[in-house]
Amino acid sequence: MPESGQRVPEDSPTYREFSRLYDLARQIRPTGVDRWSRELYATSGPGGFDQRTGAIGIHEPLLRAGLTRSATGNPRRQARALATVLNRVTQAGMEVDAPGESNAVGTTQSQGLHEGVASVRAVNDFELFSRSAGYPQLAFDGTQPSGAYVATNDLIQQASGPSVDRLDLISRLNNGPAVMQFDQLAEAVVRNRLQEVAPPEGADRRAVRRELITTMLHPQWDSLAQRSPEAGQHVAGEIGKALNAKVDEIRQRYQQTGRVVGGDGALQRDAERAHQPTAHQPRQKAEEVPAVRFLSGVARATGGRAPSLGDGSRAAAARASAPVRGAATPHPHTPNGRG
Repeated sequence: MPESGQRVPEDSPTYREFSRLYDLARQIRPTGVDRWSRELYATSGPGGFDQRTGAIGIHEPLLRAGLTRSATGNPRRQARALATVLNRVTQAGMEVDAPGESNAVGTTQSQGLHEGVASVRAVNDFELFSRSAGYPQLAFDGTQPSGAYVATNDLIQQASGPSVDRLDLISRLNNGPAVMQFDQLAEAVVRNRLQEVAPPEGADRRAVRRELITTMLHPQWDSLAQRSPEAGQHVAGEIGKALNAKVDEIRQRYQQTGRVVGGDGALQRDAERAHQPTAHQPRQKAEEVPAVRFLSGVARATGGRAPSLGDGSRAAAARASAPVRGAATPHPHTPNGRG
């Protein structure tokens, strides 16, 4: 849903403080991408990062009163403002699309995960960021986590392990691209829970990751940014059960055949037939991850219209799972920058 917004002048103290914090947050987790257009808006709603225009919006009370190091400021509002800056930096610091990647997920589920990743990064880096920024007295306000944060945080925990730990995985997700974040989580699961049976990097390993990805594509991802932490926990629980079952299935399949292939469960040659040239069994084509285009952008807040910087209505889950080949179009929504 469009929000009204007023552009913040670049010579104003508010803009200069946001810009300073933005650059500092990028230094904590540097990426090779910076998509912010340098347009900053004070918005009537939560705000966000506009994937089409590159503009950033922040809820006006947070922006005007939160981004100040004044000792008389409201610490809770300041903490929420700093967390919002981290959120926007994560959104602007990665590409959305990944042309040519067979495991790219260009759906509203991917959008929901993208929002959750930005929220997890904000929580994880808050203490270091606030100290470095000159707000050392602040504590993160975790009283109102979104469902997207809870579900993503739980999924990161499920995928973490001795080979790819939590901090390493958050860094990988922070680099994007957004449509590859499910694949990055799946690769962590492979390395932490299936490395002894998984094929080396290549088509077969991508097919194994594709099987794992399908267990993570819960139809409620696209609405979790506006839902309760309980809703996020419910989604996380259902994903966890499906993921555990798929990991067990893949491991048992390998033990029976000596090799894991195929996103549709197809198996290559049985181990005992591997050396018989006449017993070749063609491998079936792996099932592609369903994809639809991300929601398109909305006009800037100039010429009488605000940029689409909030968490508006999303496509229904059934529409989100309709298959479309090819790369996804960038989406305009962002993690909730709760105001």
